[in-house]
Amino acid sequence: MIYINLKKIKKIIVSEKIKIIDAINNLNKSGLKIILVVNQKNKFKGIITDSDLRRNLINIRDLKDSISKIINRSPLISNSINTLQFIKDKTESKNIDSIPVVVNSKIKGIWIKKKTKKLNKFKNLNINTKVVIMAGGYGRRLAPLTNKTPKAMLKYKNKLLLQYIIENCFEFGFDDLIISVYYLKNKIKRYFKNGSSFGVNIHYLEENTPLGTIGSLKLLKNITDDFIVMNCDVISNVNLSNLLKFHKKNRADITIGIKRFVYNNPYGVINSKGIKFISFDEKPSINFNINAGIYVFSTTIIDIIKKNNIRDVNSLINYASSHNYRIFLFYIYESWLDLGSDKKIFSLSNA
Repeated sequence: MIYINLKKIKKIIVSEKIKIIDAINNLNKSGLKIILVVNQKNKFKGIITDSDLRRNLINIRDLKDSISKIINRSPLISNSINTLQFIKDKTESKNIDSIPVVVNSKIKGIWIKKKTKKLNKFKNLNINTKVVIMAGGYGRRLAPLTNKTPKAMLKYKNKLLLQYIIENCFEFGFDDLIISVYYLKNKIKRYFKNGSSFGVNIHYLEENTPLGTIGSLKLLKNITDDFIVMNCDVISNVNLSNLLKFHKKNRADITIGIKRFVYNNPYGVINSKGIKFISFDEKPSINFNINAGIYVFSTTIIDIIKKNNIRDVNSLINYASSHNYRIFLFYIYESWLDLGSDKKIFSLSNA
């Protein structure tokens, strides 16, 4: 455990009146993954952690709402007389990463678990979990950029899309990767090879004919545990280890990564009942939870795809839902970009 004093954590101390979107931005910027909340008199009111945010955000309608609904107001805290052994015992028994130090309702600092090397941090947890990256599509929406280059090998900010995904897998201890390929597959295989130069092991799932966005999963063999599936045109620094833990904790058959999308309506909206005016909203924002293209599946999903010849993920999820399989949603608040259709974003890097 390490102790961080008040001076060094001022950026994660926020007012209980800030908006949820501000809390998200703070958590994204802070490596501590915790926010300490105070009132107007600077008295400690609670915390918001990574898990608090994910658990609550799915049901929040507007990211401009106050954080008051998602504050953990009874967190485990320490006082100045607690010993280091007390702190270690509490973090282990409660499986938490941090304990604020609060004396007379005033924040004095925070205890944080020491960071370990990336290679060891998640090794035991993720050693048996495979990550399947779907990279077999034609990428027609990005033509002519994809006429001679597979979508997974387009560059964004001078780095290949597939490389972003591989590096994020490595970051969280996932080193057993399977890349599903079809269109211009040899270009992908020649560049990434067995993955050793990227610190991972890569195998290839080769389609002989196009099998849709998810159909190639029926070709998987020797999968004995839950596995992660990701689209090759989505890049994110989402904590894949937390995603896997969430899936296992809920004993899910399918976990769908979702992202909050905010559409800013440029027009004033009139609410009415028939021809009778009710109210007027000036340029309201509309919030959606969208499919982020990142999933965890149990091994039973492979059999579903095989037996029903399922080719796309929407059909898979609808089938699983109608047959009472356990489906859960994991909120992604970290950076996330869907690059599957925006030609402009690739124009300079792939010129």
